[in-house]
Amino acid sequence: MDVQVHPAWCARNACTAYGVEGDRSEQFERWHRSDPLIIKRGDPAVGIFIHKFAEPDGSDEHIELAALALPTVVPWYLAEPVADTTILLPLHSADAVWRAVAELS
Repeated sequence: MDVQVHPAWCARNACTAYGVEGDRSEQFERWHRSDPLIIKRGDPAVGIFIHKFAEPDGSDEHIELAALALPTVVPWYLAEPVADTTILLPLHSADAVWRAVAELS
């Protein structure tokens, strides 16, 4: 029996670290993901999604920021970012991200 280990912050409804049941397409990147923090700014049709992700073994933690169309019609982690742009930051940069978000909020 395989034991699936998840970090405490991993949102099981967004986790694809161990694959997705019934998916043979390999379209899902193998990551643990947190629930996103969604910041609504100015345009109600776009939100800034901020979440943490890591490799299946829990290593290489990053923070991702992406502007996504609202509402998302596919799972948020599969939605294409507005203007095809995302920002990926190593976890050690997270303090700077949270300070920036606090300034914007």
